[in-house]
Amino acid sequence: MLSHSCVSKDFWAEAINTAYYLVIRSPSTSIEFKTPFEVWSGSPADYSNLRIFGCPAYAHVRDGKLEPRAKKCIFLRYATGVKGYRLWCTDQKTPGLIISRDVTFNESASLDSQKEKAIAKTDHGVIDRIKLEI
Repeated sequence: MLSHSCVSKDFWAEAINTAYYLVIRSPSTSIEFKTPFEVWSGSPADYSNLRIFGCPAYAHVRDGKLEPRAKKCIFLRYATGVKGYRLWCTDQKTPGLIISRDVTFNESASLDSQKEKAIAKTDHGVIDRIKLEI
């Protein structure tokens, strides 16, 4: 998950927690194609809140009438104990982790960023960027 997303390796623990969240909601052959979550809780898992790890997200905030209505963040994992998402805020003024329920995700942007890759470095240390057509 870390290699596919544009998230720093500093967030490896968040990637592990997201992977765990997905594993317990995946069917297993050892328990007759049920999910561990379903066996433990007795109710089927809800897949409507699944998102792509590392995708851009916009957490809606109410800081004031003249302030921006959303903060640009990166989706890290599903919050535990509350109904919401754990996000890394990339805002220069207030960087850090936030938990929010009111979030808009741009899951297609993370896939588009994979198309554009740094190919080579020149002698001057400038990265030549080439758009790959897929």
